[in-house]
Amino acid sequence: MIATLLALASACSWGISDFLGGLMSRRLPTTTVMVTSQAFGLVGISVAFLATGSAIPDGAPMAYAVAAGAVGAVGLAAFYHALATGMVSLVAPIAATGAIVPVAVGLLEGEAVGIYGMVGIAAAILGVILASVSPSTPKDITTFDSAGHLQSIALAIVAAMLFGAYFALFARATTGGLFGAALFQRVTSVSAAMVMWLVARRSHATVPATYLPTGLTLRTAVAGLAGAGVLDVTANVLYGGASMQDLLSISSVLSSLYPVITVLMARLFLGERLAGVQGAGVVLALAGTTLIAAR
Repeated sequence: MIATLLALASACSWGISDFLGGLMSRRLPTTTVMVTSQAFGLVGISVAFLATGSAIPDGAPMAYAVAAGAVGAVGLAAFYHALATGMVSLVAPIAATGAIVPVAVGLLEGEAVGIYGMVGIAAAILGVILASVSPSTPKDITTFDSAGHLQSIALAIVAAMLFGAYFALFARATTGGLFGAALFQRVTSVSAAMVMWLVARRSHATVPATYLPTGLTLRTAVAGLAGAGVLDVTANVLYGGASMQDLLSISSVLSSLYPVITVLMARLFLGERLAGVQGAGVVLALAGTTLIAAR
């Protein structure tokens, strides 16, 4: 039960973090959002690492942490760009289907999840797929860019695969210590984000804005970026704790329910309306969670 609660808490943290990061990406370049938010997260995990007196991982756990940081950073960049140019309530659920990757890894390694667990996994994954079937129509959108829409879907699929790889890699990194794995995962992701920022700056790359929230003061930007970064690293730690106590195939699926939170926040703050099939997908995802918890 504790592992289930940790995984669900990580989903909530990731859901809010993704909403904030995606919102900031509509007003600021994606690479700027990446570097700044990841830096805030690095400060947070550094404090936690020092406060807990955790050990520095070595060998295979260290390698897994570095790999998780690298693929996670690229996946997050693709995800934020997709959120900046597409519909939040379409992009987020597609990205969450990456849970299929760690589920497949877990099952291939012989994890026994039971009948309720299998049905719950299938229901949760199908739920997030259904939640992405019909795009929403935000109340303040002024133009619709079909090319940008298709690009956002492609980027969301890329993010899904990389997020799935992250789940599998980070779960293995925690065998060398939870906070140590989270610290080096974050150091790597910040380094990768810096590289992407430098490349984007050299090429003068920009991220086009579609529909934007009204007003953005410096205080609001800092709060949004800090919130995205700290909640992201908090979710990493919560997921790592869940994966240490439960099966990879279970903890990864529960943690991948974050689009439910992101979609609901988009509905509340951006006016994105859910189609009937999307609402059914959310309900199905929650039903799958219940089955997993009851296994």
